[in-house]
Amino acid sequence: MYCFRHSLSSEKPPVAFIMTAFAAIFLSTSRQNAFADPLKTQQSPLLIADVMPTLLPPVNPSATQPDSAVGGMHLNEALNETFLRSPRAASIRFQLGIAKSAIPQALTFPNPAFLLYNGFKAEQTYQVGASIPIEAPWKVFFRLILAKNQIKQADLEIMRSLWLLRGNVRRAYLDVVLAEEMATALTDLSDLSKRLLSVAERRAKAGDVAKLDVYKAHLATSQAEIERVQAARQVILTKRRLNVLLGRDHAAELAIPGLPQFQLKVTKNELLPDFDQSMPDLSGLIASAHESRLDVRLARQALKTNEAALRNTYSSIVPNTQFNVGHSITGNPPEGPKLNGYFIGITQEVPLGDFNQSDIAKYRAMIKQQKAEVDAQKNIVAEDVALAYEKVMIARERIQAYQEHVLTESQEVARLARRSYEVGQADITSALAALQSNIQVRSQYLDSVRSYQQAFTDLEQAIGKPL
Repeated sequence: MYCFRHSLSSEKPPVAFIMTAFAAIFLSTSRQNAFADPLKTQQSPLLIADVMPTLLPPVNPSATQPDSAVGGMHLNEALNETFLRSPRAASIRFQLGIAKSAIPQALTFPNPAFLLYNGFKAEQTYQVGASIPIEAPWKVFFRLILAKNQIKQADLEIMRSLWLLRGNVRRAYLDVVLAEEMATALTDLSDLSKRLLSVAERRAKAGDVAKLDVYKAHLATSQAEIERVQAARQVILTKRRLNVLLGRDHAAELAIPGLPQFQLKVTKNELLPDFDQSMPDLSGLIASAHESRLDVRLARQALKTNEAALRNTYSSIVPNTQFNVGHSITGNPPEGPKLNGYFIGITQEVPLGDFNQSDIAKYRAMIKQQKAEVDAQKNIVAEDVALAYEKVMIARERIQAYQEHVLTESQEVARLARRSYEVGQADITSALAALQSNIQVRSQYLDSVRSYQQAFTDLEQAIGKPL
């Protein structure tokens, strides 16, 4: 520790005191400018949660009509409402306020100390003053740079959490649509089974068929009714989940438009692939994902944050200087005279044993690891995009096959089998089997739509932006 002290008996302020006052004015001005807007020192992109403190802008502003205006809530409207009303989205966005506390923390200066030394009886000396720490301006600058990078990293974390929430809402919306479509299919099966039961009862009464046909039709009707009731409960379950995700009451009314009924080649739908447009090239999607995927961006930002932390550590190697100033009274032994004046002292800690070597080593190692993490995330992204892309292609081909001929053929077979039994050209076993087969085909088609949407959602999540 190096200490310098100088005492003056003159009433005039010393030159060193004037210089210190000037330095304090300079630091105060720098602090005010930093408080004004510390993040505007460099051009930076607008943070997602800075647009509105409590609300995000809609994902698609043109899709903000009420449910009844367009026959139900479409997918974009569901996403908009989630970001605007969901407490989960609000909780995620408010995390940015916590990160922004790094700004006042970076602008925190050490407190001055009060000095009192009373050695009047032994030394005939009495001193009253203050110890003022002087912090170098560059330390504040590097702290602000570090705080800015920490806020950017927190903002990317918020964006990733909102992006994951978007994927959950998308899947929940798909579950509602497919549950309603399955309920419709099972309702159709129940109605057709009842019609066959009525025909079987009429023909058995006329003596055309055995009573066994009535029993078979009654059994099929009972089974279809059980499945219909279960499907209706499944619709309620999926709607409750989607309502909760949207931030609504779980029992709120929710209307979702269904899939077009077997006219899929000419009817556009947001949950079905558009076969008029080809899929983008896989290599281009992987390259786009390397730039837009939030995991990669987070790894890069974490690298910048660690580099800023290393620079801040270097800037704080030299400890703050302590400037001591005050009033001094000395009896001037052995016989006087008594003197009044000022004392000035400077205390400077010398960094010989501790020069932040542990933090420097830590941040250097973290930077090295973070560089490898960026490459690792790119590798993970390439795998995720490639797998999701192939799953989308497989599901597209399967949906296209169902749309082109399988659905129509299955429906026609079921219609003809039912009609053949009504006119006595086929037995009831064949008619019931045809009805069950038609429902099975429709169920497999809905499974294909589910697989497509899940793969498409995974592809969007892997790329990091909507497709």
